[in-house]
Amino acid sequence: MLTRHSIVATIGGELAGFSDVSPDGYVDKMFVSPRHQRRGVAHQLLAHVEAHARREGTSALSANVSITARHFFERHGFTVEAEQHPVKAGVELINFKMRKELR
Repeated sequence: MLTRHSIVATIGGELAGFSDVSPDGYVDKMFVSPRHQRRGVAHQLLAHVEAHARREGTSALSANVSITARHFFERHGFTVEAEQHPVKAGVELINFKMRKELR
């Protein structure tokens, strides 16, 4: 995480979520605590990550997004580039390679 710009969100002194973005625009982490979902935490985290990337002159954001998170990212301007089927511990998963142009 030292090579990425990371952000932590708190509500009332409690961890609400976190995110990060690498210098090339890859959003590797986007987490919101179940206790704080549906309060705009993910929206604020993504807005911060995007603003940071724009300040740094990054041309696009990218992420590998779960089925559950896909619609959130689409609502924030990301488009699906590919459906992926990574295998973790012998289990095939489905996620989506997504991208948002910043220029």
